[in-house]
Amino acid sequence: VEFRGVTFTHEGDGPPTVKAIDLAVKRGSVTALVGPTGSGKSTIAQLASGLVGPTEGEILLQSGVRSIVFQEAFLLSGTVRDNIELGAEYTDDELWDALDQAAATDFIRRLPRQLDTVVGERGVSLSGGQRQRLALARALARHPSLLVLDDTTSALDPATEAMILERLRSRLSGSTVLMVASRPSTIALADDVVFVADGRIAAHGTHDELLASTPTYRELVEAFESDRERNDSADARPEQHDTTSGAAGT
Repeated sequence: VEFRGVTFTHEGDGPPTVKAIDLAVKRGSVTALVGPTGSGKSTIAQLASGLVGPTEGEILLQSGVRSIVFQEAFLLSGTVRDNIELGAEYTDDELWDALDQAAATDFIRRLPRQLDTVVGERGVSLSGGQRQRLALARALARHPSLLVLDDTTSALDPATEAMILERLRSRLSGSTVLMVASRPSTIALADDVVFVADGRIAAHGTHDELLASTPTYRELVEAFESDRERNDSADARPEQHDTTSGAAGT
């Protein structure tokens, strides 16, 4: 996918969300979009996936299927099978293969009727991470040439996230992955990193290169890491309290 002088402005008055973007993403690579809140990362992802068109400039894409998976996975009230197929037809082997790529096989096999289990309105019977993996399997079943992930793995633990990206590399070697990322462990797994600030590309290179050469990038990644550690501590605190008070056995 290649952006040539791409600017995008939402309808109505206001400054452009992204401005004069020039970017070439290598075929078969995993590229991370990194930046502070409101920098334009998700807009670039939506432009690449075709959900919105540029106000100025052009976007060149290799032929094939484009799929985007959002952080908040939308699921239907039907079965697991319904949520992957969405009107298309796949064999059970194809469905299981997509689920395996999304690291979802184990929890789907534990469901009462596996592929034919009803997940409830918006997937209410599943956890956030399970919904994300099911939505990812839906995209992967279509063998996309461009897969766009908008903070899609945010509800997954780092080990599962790394497993999924490794499977994407090995099984979708001809596909391009463009992902919005805010977790340092995720960013480090990418082949290339595009640092977005104020709607523009501030820097482009590997994670290690940007850490060494771009102070604002390094500060942002350190802030991401501090937020992660703070959230981990907050998540652990109630469990420690319950254990000492005896509540864990109730």
